[in-house]
Amino acid sequence: MFRYVSWLYIRHFFLIAFALAFFFAGLDYMQNASKLNGFNIKILYMFYKGSYALSLLFPIALVLSMIVAKMALIRSNALVSFYALGYSKKEVLRPFIFVSFLLTLLYIGLHFTTFVNSELYAKALMQKKHNLTVTRNLFVKYNDSFVYISQLIPSRKEAKDIRIYRMQEGDLVQTIYGKSAKFDGSKWLIADAKIVTKPHVKGLTYEGLKIEYKSGVETLAGFKPKILTSVFEGKRYYTIQDAYDALGLLVSQKLETSKVRSILYYMVVSPFFAMSLVIIFFLSIPPHARSSNLLLVSFVLIGTTLFVWGVIYLLYRISLSGVIVPELGTVTAVALLGAAAIYSYLFRTGR
Repeated sequence: MFRYVSWLYIRHFFLIAFALAFFFAGLDYMQNASKLNGFNIKILYMFYKGSYALSLLFPIALVLSMIVAKMALIRSNALVSFYALGYSKKEVLRPFIFVSFLLTLLYIGLHFTTFVNSELYAKALMQKKHNLTVTRNLFVKYNDSFVYISQLIPSRKEAKDIRIYRMQEGDLVQTIYGKSAKFDGSKWLIADAKIVTKPHVKGLTYEGLKIEYKSGVETLAGFKPKILTSVFEGKRYYTIQDAYDALGLLVSQKLETSKVRSILYYMVVSPFFAMSLVIIFFLSIPPHARSSNLLLVSFVLIGTTLFVWGVIYLLYRISLSGVIVPELGTVTAVALLGAAAIYSYLFRTGR
């Protein structure tokens, strides 16, 4: 029974997930096909848009496929047969919980990869850009310094026209100028740096500005190009690892972390709302077609799924803007759904 129900659920999930993704990608393609040149570019654009759609619709597909799978069990009388053979509601529900949990982990795992950049790659193709967009005019706080970067090229891990303003007790004591800088994997190295040091002047006989040149100056240790563009320019193209690294750096620099926390919770916590709905909805669908209108029940559950997903996404966007703390947004909503799912599993499966 476990293998049969699991396979039925997995099969319906992949059918629904890819159908939704490519339907979304197809609609977008019809709107933007005239802006794309070449067959290969069009195929890549469809792939990236489909991946982006999948990143949005994956949790919804988990719930919809459970509804369709249970309807299939009811219409074939397989569900009633399982109950007649002595299987309990918990035993029939367990394959859905197990598969939805594994697929949710797979979905979260995809956020460790460039899967999260699908929309960015699609935009680059439409704008006929082969590299990621150049970020301009970044201003970053780093320890007791402020760093200005005129141009940042993440794909090359390069920065142009970089300046470091070092402060001491609220006073500017040193300025470092560099035409270019390169990220070596752990820190930024400014080539051919010009260093202007302001002395602590107490009288007319003291020295003036001290100017020196160095072949290399290290700065912004740990600030990856992706972190710089995402955190300080306000973009949301993170992997989970990027978000975790950014959170650690922002905490160490005593900077605001609500935006990064919101993104991290959205990627790691919010997908579990689907598993909670799988449990709640499974126990809400009657075991046979004679007790109610299955079409109406399915319609209501699908509408509820979209509504819950919309509320969670809205809470994520609100917390991203800083209106509410992230823990009161996505995390609280998913926790409440989880509590309702646990209650349903413990107290509604014995009926």
